[in-house]
Amino acid sequence: MFRRIILITLLTVAIVAPDARAGDPGTSGFLFLRFGNGARASGMGEAFTAVSDEATSIYWNPAGMAAVEGVQLNVSHSEWLMDIRFEQVSVVNEMLGGAVGFGFTGVYYGEMDRYGDFPSLTPDGTFAPYDLALSAGYARDILPNLSAGVAAKLIYEKIDFESATGYAIDIGLSHKSRIEGLTLAAVMLNLGPQAKFVEEKFYPPFMMKLGGAWQKENESLKGRLLLAADAVFPNDGESRMHLGVEYTYMRRLAVRFGYKDGYNVQGATMGCGVYYRNLRFDYAYGAIQDELGDIHRVSINLFPSL
Repeated sequence: MFRRIILITLLTVAIVAPDARAGDPGTSGFLFLRFGNGARASGMGEAFTAVSDEATSIYWNPAGMAAVEGVQLNVSHSEWLMDIRFEQVSVVNEMLGGAVGFGFTGVYYGEMDRYGDFPSLTPDGTFAPYDLALSAGYARDILPNLSAGVAAKLIYEKIDFESATGYAIDIGLSHKSRIEGLTLAAVMLNLGPQAKFVEEKFYPPFMMKLGGAWQKENESLKGRLLLAADAVFPNDGESRMHLGVEYTYMRRLAVRFGYKDGYNVQGATMGCGVYYRNLRFDYAYGAIQDELGDIHRVSINLFPSL
């Protein structure tokens, strides 16, 4: 009954884990927490630790929520290999002297045939595994150019009759440098105790990230250039590097490119965004090597104003 689950697990480890020579990839659980949020970040190679300044900040770096004005909403849908679907919603509201955010992630693996302990050509019914995460966070400026944020998340995984529950916290900082346009940031993600699935114990997929982002308005080109880089340090492998670039023309159109280094089958990404009044529509594409399929992500972002 678990043949397809095993295949999905192996593919998941191959996608999100670094090179197998790095140590012991895949020893963490709840790996769906590493799959990103929002098409804007995905198009930029997920180099978003220091860029975060909108609703998806609750996922990437909760300190970025402090830059949100009014209410911002992000709704994302992702199509992965083997009909895996990601549905995500993030909302941040400026309040309580800072900003409060909430996030939801649901991963749905589709319907699968259930088989018994002995070989059989006839399935014994069907089941549909899924993963869920609910987040809540708060951020505020603690110094004129320094913000801090924290988010707590409840995690749930269900496979047929078995399930696992866990929790974790994210802690982040974001600093606007004296160098014009430069932001530096750091975040610890998925810091939590062990969870248990059947008899197997595991930790959430902890990561530490250090990021930098530099943006420059160009009057002659009527747009803004944004460069970003993240150094990622996971708990189950070697470090990785994410690079991203975004060019936004007159707050009407954005084009994005990125690269993720240190992964088995991931690499280049690209995307675009279109502004319409107080909405932004984003799309991102990521190629997966070895003919495993491609990643497509779309998002709708609601802003109080442009």
